[in-house]
Amino acid sequence: MNGSTSQKIKLLVLYELLYRLTDEEHLLNTDEIINLLKEKGINVSRKILREDIKTLNDYGYEVMEAKKKFFYYYVANHQFESAEIALLADVVAASKLNVRQKEGLINKLAYTLGSHKAMTIMHNVLSYDKPKHNNAHIIYSIDSIENAINEKKKISFKYYSLDHEKNKVYHKDGQRYIVNPIVMVWNKDNYYLVCYDDKHEGTANYRIDRMESVAIEEEDRTPNEKYEDFDTEQFRTQVFSMFGGETRRVELEFTSVMIDEVFDTFGEEVKIKKQGDKYRITVPIQISKNFYTWVIGSQGNIKILSPKIVKEDFNSFVKTIKEEY
Repeated sequence: MNGSTSQKIKLLVLYELLYRLTDEEHLLNTDEIINLLKEKGINVSRKILREDIKTLNDYGYEVMEAKKKFFYYYVANHQFESAEIALLADVVAASKLNVRQKEGLINKLAYTLGSHKAMTIMHNVLSYDKPKHNNAHIIYSIDSIENAINEKKKISFKYYSLDHEKNKVYHKDGQRYIVNPIVMVWNKDNYYLVCYDDKHEGTANYRIDRMESVAIEEEDRTPNEKYEDFDTEQFRTQVFSMFGGETRRVELEFTSVMIDEVFDTFGEEVKIKKQGDKYRITVPIQISKNFYTWVIGSQGNIKILSPKIVKEDFNSFVKTIKEEY
């Protein structure tokens, strides 16, 4: 690197070194910084180094100074707190990305804290990996979907399930789906695309890790006033929305042993009313087998009070199970 070029990028290299190698517990003194810069072909004196650090601070790149036997410097203001990175890393570790993709993302997240704290984060993150069928293209699929949503374009893709031998079984005989993407939602360890097509009413949900060959279509997304102001948070609160079914407001009655379960399932914002020794809530739920199975799993501690059509459908669901067993 010639002298002219090295001087032009000196401040960038200086800050990158301090950001990556220092924090509140790991400081670098003047000589150490000068030697690190020299290894990259950049020569600087002690006086100029102090001026360069002042310039970084003047432009908002905060570099802290500590005076011991020598002057020491470090970057304290990283983009995230350690706890925030640990939380995000846990989410990545529990995802259905393949091992290589997980390691790459966790490394990138961890190193926003600097190399010292990064090692601690990576050492403490646990990945409960089980043998599973991973879609190595999920990151590229997410990127394509995100771009299509921003550009208001349709997308197309192939969709599959797995048979008992973990072979792909393509839906629609392998024909491509063409849909209008609305939003992506993380739910129960899976990432879903919420979308609508031009032939059916309502939304459909597809697991992104089961989508293959995702492509942005040239055709614009079909306008639909119903979904122009799609309420993502309301959709999330429907709890069982990932499993299809018509959304209805359902009144549930439950015992005290289910209070924590209710809060965990519907969120702590849900309003609970006490009725004698029982409790009641009314919440929007997409009616589905998954919802009914959840009620059955309470072993009588949750009951559906209304609407009547949901109670009748639930009783029919239970009757079918009894007849089969």
